[in-house]
Amino acid sequence: MSSGEIECSNTLEDELDQALPSQAFIYRPIRQRVYSLLLENCQDVASTCPAVKEWFVYPGNPLRHPDLVRPLQMTVPGGTPSLRILWLNQEPEIQVRRLDTLLACFNLASSREELQAVESPFQALCCLLIYLFVQVDTLCLEDLHAFIAQALCLQGKSTSQLVNLQPDYINSRAVQLGSLLVRGLTTLVLVNSACGFPWKMSDFMPWNVFDGKLFHQKYLQSEKGYAVEVLLEQNRSRLTKFHNLKAVVCKACMKENRRITGRVHWGSHHAGRWGRQGSGSHRTGSGYSRSGQGQPWRDQGPGSRQYEHDQWRRY
Repeated sequence: MSSGEIECSNTLEDELDQALPSQAFIYRPIRQRVYSLLLENCQDVASTCPAVKEWFVYPGNPLRHPDLVRPLQMTVPGGTPSLRILWLNQEPEIQVRRLDTLLACFNLASSREELQAVESPFQALCCLLIYLFVQVDTLCLEDLHAFIAQALCLQGKSTSQLVNLQPDYINSRAVQLGSLLVRGLTTLVLVNSACGFPWKMSDFMPWNVFDGKLFHQKYLQSEKGYAVEVLLEQNRSRLTKFHNLKAVVCKACMKENRRITGRVHWGSHHAGRWGRQGSGSHRTGSGYSRSGQGQPWRDQGPGSRQYEHDQWRRY
């Protein structure tokens, strides 16, 4: 960022699965708000802000030229604090402003109450899941079950158990969803650092909240319609936590007019992975859902595009 450039030249995405947008586009609005925070002189007049050069890989982009992405202004209660306040001020009340700023980067200020009720290390994970399910309409209830179940089961797994875990088979969508979540965790590191560390960094280190093979196993089970008790490996102590975390995510999503439905119900109303092949659904900056409109995020064309802030604003 010191040179006005940021890069991410690797990803795990299935070009044949037209239902999931690229990671580069899903998390771009968050990065744009972080740019606004770091480029303090741009918070009032977005048109004068310099564009950040993004070298992010996605289908159709050969990375010959960067995407020129402008900062996106955000709304923080009490106004956006300066970096000096976020990074250097040690007053206890500033920690509240740090969290407000972090949630503003995700555009999830309305979810503050729900997230505060979540215990560590699942608070940051729930924030990320809420953002993903609001942004990507083709994620369904079975996906949410798999994400939460693996996070809970991970707490009781030893390293040797995880190493020896072998999924029945490899599902490309499960791989892409796992990669999408890990990319979200790295995005959380960026946001948390920029906001002065309102959350402990350990709360979203992958080894505390996510394991790829364990998620793959839970995804395959959830996809087949296994009961929640099976996903949680018949551990009753996890059942209450599971339903609490699920309720937090679903309630927060409902505040954003996003109802998470099961695959059977969802498939008849959405074009995507479980419906008409070749279409997808992704909430863009205006809140408009692209379900059934093809894959605009996969047809952006290579490099040298300028992205104005309004293009990605959900409201």
